[in-house]
Amino acid sequence: MNKALKNLVFATIASTIFSCSSEQKPSSNTSDLTVEVYKVKKQTFSNEIVTTANLLAQEQVNLMAPIAGQVLDIYFKEGQKVNKGQTIIRLDDRTWKAELVGINAELTSAQKDYDRKKELLSFEGSSQEEVDLALAKVLSLQSKQQQLQVNINLANVTAPFFGQLGLRNFSEGAFLRQGDLITSLTANQQLKVDFSIAQAYKKSIKINKKITVLVEGDSLTATIYAISPAVDEQTRMITVRAMLKQNPKNNILPGTFAEIILPTNAIDDALLVPTEAVVPSITEQTVYVYNNGKAERRVVTLGNRTADKVHILTGLKEGDSVLTTGLLTVKDGMSISLKHPIQE
Repeated sequence: MNKALKNLVFATIASTIFSCSSEQKPSSNTSDLTVEVYKVKKQTFSNEIVTTANLLAQEQVNLMAPIAGQVLDIYFKEGQKVNKGQTIIRLDDRTWKAELVGINAELTSAQKDYDRKKELLSFEGSSQEEVDLALAKVLSLQSKQQQLQVNINLANVTAPFFGQLGLRNFSEGAFLRQGDLITSLTANQQLKVDFSIAQAYKKSIKINKKITVLVEGDSLTATIYAISPAVDEQTRMITVRAMLKQNPKNNILPGTFAEIILPTNAIDDALLVPTEAVVPSITEQTVYVYNNGKAERRVVTLGNRTADKVHILTGLKEGDSVLTTGLLTVKDGMSISLKHPIQE
């Protein structure tokens, strides 16, 4: 090997040794991940159930012709409000009224005959049989009188309660058969709110509890006044009925679409964390807790949610500080630093 080649080999070996000896060891002071945290505190938590509801009139009935007859008079206008007992229509009752005049006359005469024979009985001027026959005639005439009066009353159809009348499809002179529709009558100063909830929430409903009703962009308050005494065997739901007072300035029609918001049982010591603090996976839900400068991974069990927080059932305790940022980067045991001091 010539001298020039020896020098080249020696220089290469020396350079390699110098390079290896001058390599710097990795620094143990790598920069920490800076995060923000949320301190867990006990607080009141009230979950809410939102479901559809049916709005029903406080009272509603279809007025039917109680007997057959020709319509003599119509005493209402469509859509008119009427008082209880106000006459709606009059069917032909002239025959019954004429018969009633005759029956009344016969009854007056029969009553006098009965009274006279009863008085003579004490003087043996009449027999007990004559008195009994006279009484039977009085009772028979009274029965006919009552039947005629019932027919006359039925022919004059009245409103059973205060409310607003609907439409009609007949005119004066029309013949109505028994059971034909006259019109509808609706009392909607208050509305019934019907809805159903799962039996799991039965402890969240009670008489006089307030609920929120969402209808036509308004948020109104109704009061529960009736609860079904049994659970539906098919749906396992409980039917609940509340009463909603109408706003005179914005009258809501029965049948309008509505939703109700029902607060469930309130929890006074619930642990809530921001929804962004939870890292979901297929098999479990996790959070990361700040623990003496390190990130600690915790598996948690979730309860119900609000718009921005979730109820933690297990895995956390009061005072823990959960990470709300850096969750895509953080690993269990990683060194972390706080962007802001933990708020007490």
